[in-house]
Amino acid sequence: METRIFENKTEDLKAAAELIRGGETVVFPTETVYGLGANALDSLAVKKIFAAKGRPSDNPLIVHIADFEDAEQFAKDIPETAKALAEKFCPGPLTMIFKKKDCIPSEVSAGLDTVGIRIPKDETARAFLKECGVPVAAPSANLSGRPSPTSFSHAFCDMNGKVSGIIKGEDSEVGVESTVLDMTAEVPTILRPGGVSREEIEEVLGKVLISSELKKDDIPKAPGMKYKHYSPKGQVYILKGENEKREEFIKKRSYVTSVAVIAFDEMVNADFGDARVLSFGSDKSPEDAAHRLFDILRECDDLGAREIYAPEIPDDGLWRAVKNRLYKAAGARIIDAETAKSVLFVCTGNTCRSPMAEGIFNISGKNAVSASAGLFAAGGKASENAICAAAELGADIKNHESQQLTYEMLENSDIVLTMTESHKASIPDKYNVQTIAEFVGDMGGIADPYGGDVEIYRKCAIQLKDLIERMKL
Repeated sequence: METRIFENKTEDLKAAAELIRGGETVVFPTETVYGLGANALDSLAVKKIFAAKGRPSDNPLIVHIADFEDAEQFAKDIPETAKALAEKFCPGPLTMIFKKKDCIPSEVSAGLDTVGIRIPKDETARAFLKECGVPVAAPSANLSGRPSPTSFSHAFCDMNGKVSGIIKGEDSEVGVESTVLDMTAEVPTILRPGGVSREEIEEVLGKVLISSELKKDDIPKAPGMKYKHYSPKGQVYILKGENEKREEFIKKRSYVTSVAVIAFDEMVNADFGDARVLSFGSDKSPEDAAHRLFDILRECDDLGAREIYAPEIPDDGLWRAVKNRLYKAAGARIIDAETAKSVLFVCTGNTCRSPMAEGIFNISGKNAVSASAGLFAAGGKASENAICAAAELGADIKNHESQQLTYEMLENSDIVLTMTESHKASIPDKYNVQTIAEFVGDMGGIADPYGGDVEIYRKCAIQLKDLIERMKL
């Protein structure tokens, strides 16, 4: 698909709006993140959003309009309290959920009887929406699960060739998505923290609740409530502990694998070894952190970071939105630097057994982080069958790149585990290496599945999972 690029000028916005009315998709800037829009009244057009993003269809979309007065065309039972909120925060980074009217197709609402309505503050977005003359359903303009786009370059990278047009605007001012507030609940409930804080809303409404996370099979009522979001290619960890212990742990990991550190300005001069340090501002400025977060997560990909360590985040005001996005990027993987272990898995080529062990270990919930390497690694991805077998157990190793074992890795790992006795015999005795079976009191090794079918890899992955579950660190 050819993607047209539109500038922020009247004739271009008119042309982009014509695409929307014609059932096509257009990316547009907002003050929160760039959105991927389609006519919210056209179910076929809305389906193109899910196709472009690779987004699950049970994730509802937000409907964007130019003026709150238009909300009654698409939503019903709008309470006076919502009008009070609109007067205070609209246009702005607040989405309110109401009962929907029949004109909103089920593809927008994910089959629910509710719809989220937002009026963006960004002047380009509002001018575009006015030109459209129809409500525009839009999630963030990124590939599903990846960090949201806060600049034209981000949106272009993810959506070029997948949408009909992209409007080139300024970088997003807020940097995290809108607050989603359920106005159909008995007590207004925040389903997703965002650019308007709970404290600000309570100044208008009084008591406001914050929803808990959904269980796996529940139906999400707002975007971002069910699936892992905002993730770079490397694994993000929230690293708890005193600064000195965090510094020590990250420094060791940086000699084992490629590491990036998300830090506050107050920590950027710490000694993190070979890790690359990226600051999202002062620990006193949630505005800076929100503005920089998604850009930093994308920068981690540019650096090729395999592991990304982030600090704990406060749980009040705008910090709550930053914490929500960062912890979702981490898949809620939180480790304690005081007691965490550094584990290294070793096989021959680092494309089959050890990557599967690494992936399975890192979702095991242990207070440890693992990497993997090969005695004779020649670079390249994990094998397709290894990726498939690991995925069946919940481990994502599709971004794995094989790496050669080094003495520096051995010296900076607390536990080194090989797949077989022959691997163990290839490493000097001083490193106190064990086979993974030996570590849990078993005998034997993990046979190499290389060249086998997916069933062989599946059996290997299940064997690794059993051993990892029995590991006591």
